[in-house]
Amino acid sequence: MTINEILDQYRSILQTRFDLFINESRPYVLLIAVTFTFVFVGYKVMKAMADPDEKIGRDALLRPILTLMAITLYIPLVKLLLFDTVDILSDIIKHGAYKVTGRSPADFDQAFQTAITHVQGTGADGNGVYDVLQINPFLELFHIIIYFIASVVGGYILMRQLLMIFVYYVLGIFVLPFSLIVSNERILKSWFFGFLSILLWEPILTILKVIIVLLSVDKTEFTNVLLSIAFQVIMILMILKVPQFANLLVDPESGNKLSNKAGSVLRGLPGKAFNAIKSK
Repeated sequence: MTINEILDQYRSILQTRFDLFINESRPYVLLIAVTFTFVFVGYKVMKAMADPDEKIGRDALLRPILTLMAITLYIPLVKLLLFDTVDILSDIIKHGAYKVTGRSPADFDQAFQTAITHVQGTGADGNGVYDVLQINPFLELFHIIIYFIASVVGGYILMRQLLMIFVYYVLGIFVLPFSLIVSNERILKSWFFGFLSILLWEPILTILKVIIVLLSVDKTEFTNVLLSIAFQVIMILMILKVPQFANLLVDPESGNKLSNKAGSVLRGLPGKAFNAIKSK
């Protein structure tokens, strides 16, 4: 059984149980929403009475009505707006991945695992990974650690995604009534785009898998041991950055933050180099 099959099985179990959890919680959540509705509408009315220039506005009734409807139809709405939409996107990306790499779904995942855990064998000229790393026990231990991380990094991202999906799934039905609190309107937007970002992890991971499969290391040509290890480390770090890549699609500020961070590092390098030379 592959990692994806295990995760699909876990997702099916959690989906059934948490749907039941949400259905059992809905009456109490509706009661909370009705309470917040009275407070919300009352606040708008009192504010309009205190200030003649202040109008109640349509949102005073429209927001509570839409919120109560969303709570009642929470499960099908989340399925339609989030799960089904991202599943379609994921299927499109996977179809392209299989065509580009020329592999079946099972072969594609196996090719990814083989590429990311690749260890260059003993070289004919004594420059293989094993040849170099066995010189020093510390280097050998370091490479074992890299190999272990590479073996589990893909499954780690998908398992983390699975757990966070259902945390957001359950929190969503409680976010709806709490969004009726005055000045707490942004909580619903934050929840929705946070949930969407997490669901996008799998499609983005598939894109990275395609890159790794297409750039697979060939032990007969890839003879530079340092480059071999560096390439493996880079692939691991790229996979661990999947959540940041997903945030770029739903949060415009994320791209600016990453660019500014990279720019600040590059801008600081000349100063550090000058200080190092000066200290000598």
